[in-house]
Amino acid sequence: GARGRPRPQIISEYHLTLPPHTSEQTEMRYPATVMPPPPRWKGTQRHVSVADYEPEGLEVLMRLYYPTSTSPPSNLFRPRYFTSSDYTHGLVHFLLNLTSRPFWVRTLAGVIYMCTYCSAFLTDTIPASLDAPPLLLNNVADNSKQRLPVVVVSHGLAGSRNMHAALCTSLASQGYVVAAIEHRDGSASCAALVKSSGSGRSRVTYKPYVHTDGNFKWRREQIAKRTEEFSAAIAALTAAGDGRGAPRNIFPTSRFDASALDGAVDVSQLVGLGHSFGGVTVVAAAEANKAITRIVLLDPWTAPMGDAVQATSVPTLVVNSHKWGQNLRPLYTNATAVWLEAEVAGVLHQDFSDMPLRIPWIMAKSIGKGTVDLYRLFDFKLSLMHLFFEEVAHAEQSGVGGDTLAAALHAGTVELVDRYRGEMGIQIKSSFSEANIKTGDLAARSMS
Repeated sequence: GARGRPRPQIISEYHLTLPPHTSEQTEMRYPATVMPPPPRWKGTQRHVSVADYEPEGLEVLMRLYYPTSTSPPSNLFRPRYFTSSDYTHGLVHFLLNLTSRPFWVRTLAGVIYMCTYCSAFLTDTIPASLDAPPLLLNNVADNSKQRLPVVVVSHGLAGSRNMHAALCTSLASQGYVVAAIEHRDGSASCAALVKSSGSGRSRVTYKPYVHTDGNFKWRREQIAKRTEEFSAAIAALTAAGDGRGAPRNIFPTSRFDASALDGAVDVSQLVGLGHSFGGVTVVAAAEANKAITRIVLLDPWTAPMGDAVQATSVPTLVVNSHKWGQNLRPLYTNATAVWLEAEVAGVLHQDFSDMPLRIPWIMAKSIGKGTVDLYRLFDFKLSLMHLFFEEVAHAEQSGVGGDTLAAALHAGTVELVDRYRGEMGIQIKSSFSEANIKTGDLAARSMS
């Protein structure tokens, strides 16, 4: 079980001020440091901690990324991106399907994934502390606690709870609790499982990626399992926020005490975020669980669901790579909530994950390389998310209608896209633009 009791730290300010950056720190880039917030964000960046959390009785594993006042340790003592060689094996198995390969291929693959793991263990870390206490801020106006908003993340095929560490740590540094699920449906590169031994103690075992050979029936069964895990993660965080108390952490290698979350999280504006297969997972989860009040989809892979994809019923932001080729019309047709899609030229599907930032040479040789600067893509993606979150929250607080929100979100996105003119081609369409096309008032797309 979990050990230690990291209690929340209360700071009587709106923001925690970090030590000034040196020129050396400014020049360092992810994964050495947390991705910086976009210029449009006016807050103060905070340190980040991560913690593995499996709530007792809910059968879901997530890695929590959250703000803390604890400075990250030296690189040697930071959390590892690959927590076991099983994860590098899983990625190689995903690419080559080792079960169907001859002995010499499996042997060579074994050398590759072990060398990759050993190299990554020494150099590839997450710029955060491990199991540090979460940071809470006091509202100086009435001395009440400012609870942390929640984002729940679903990875795509061959992903893991660390696959989107750049995005998760960046959001955490800006005041979010981010719960990145590691799905156990066979779609993760490797999934950590908790097994009870004969002595009554628990241990961690690993389940590798399962190849389905394009079997969409099996994929739909995986979506059902993923949706259950998504709801389980929400249930644990909701219990922490509503006074019942977070379920005990039973993940054997974690020292994080889940009671540190009690009273620290706010699930009233919960965001579901997914990449690829995680995108269609979030769509299905939002249909099944009304606690999800807005969703962000990065290159969503909707093919397994086909026309059965539900029309969006909560505000939805979609960021796509150019010519991704998924039919998202079922998502937008008959939608009952605001939606906006931004399509970025020169970007590949995996550019939305950490892989091109961490192993750029391997990714370029195995999958290919986009033409857009990945750090500028990240800046745009995060800027658009902030705009989306702000406009939706403002609309909810002020009670304005969906048409007003759609117009404000579309106008804000057009203005934002103009800042990247000449760097990347971005096409946008939205519920506002499509509504106006019907009356001939507005062009369908804006492009930089």
